[in-house]
Amino acid sequence: MPTGFIGTGAITEHVIVGLLEHGGFSDTIIISERSQPRSARLAMRYSNIRVEADNQAIVEQAETVFIGTLPQQTLDVLSVLSFREDQIIVSMAAMVSVEQVTEKVQPASRVHRIIPMPPNELGVGPIPIYPPSKEIEAILSSIGTVVPVDHEQHFSTFSASSAVMATFFELVAANARWIESTGVPGDQAAQYSQAVFHSLATQAMRLDAQQLQEISAKCLTAGGLNEQLLHATQRERWFDELREELGRILDRVQ
Repeated sequence: MPTGFIGTGAITEHVIVGLLEHGGFSDTIIISERSQPRSARLAMRYSNIRVEADNQAIVEQAETVFIGTLPQQTLDVLSVLSFREDQIIVSMAAMVSVEQVTEKVQPASRVHRIIPMPPNELGVGPIPIYPPSKEIEAILSSIGTVVPVDHEQHFSTFSASSAVMATFFELVAANARWIESTGVPGDQAAQYSQAVFHSLATQAMRLDAQQLQEISAKCLTAGGLNEQLLHATQRERWFDELREELGRILDRVQ
């Protein structure tokens, strides 16, 4: 049976493109008309995508239904739809619990939450799923690293942690802007900054948990350049502020 997506926002697009470009997904995908420009673009790009103006029509045809609506709209959208007992529901909406979704989609009872990220469009990046599901893991494993989560509290922690995304990109861009400000051409500055962060992330991926905690210190030499910058950020409480703000974000999402 087809797979359905209710809510065609940016995250839905990232997941669908990842599935079709990297996952070898060949089943029919039915998507909401809203957002109309995005749904039209996806339907033109892929022959196995069909657009429905009526969300109930998606529910009636799909075996697995992904929910990609805005968090503040999700429960209202679900409350007017009629689901089947045999369906699997996968919510991508932040700050909406499994219990809240389950209440709206009864008699369907197999309800899961995932946290997709834009890099999943490229076939990389983490995808936490709560509670674990072999069926959904099989669908998503081709577009990222599926992280089965047994406790919704832990899922909320992963959700809060993903808030570093924009800060990461700004750090890459800020480094490139500084390089350019010294007279280096902009394209070359961007290329260098991107390569630095890509190489460091690649190295980090090869470390175990203990090594990850130790790698920063191993980059330091007494009186060296890395020591100078790290100590400056520590004096400004960068990492204390990061930890404290992530705690406040966790309070929002759980």
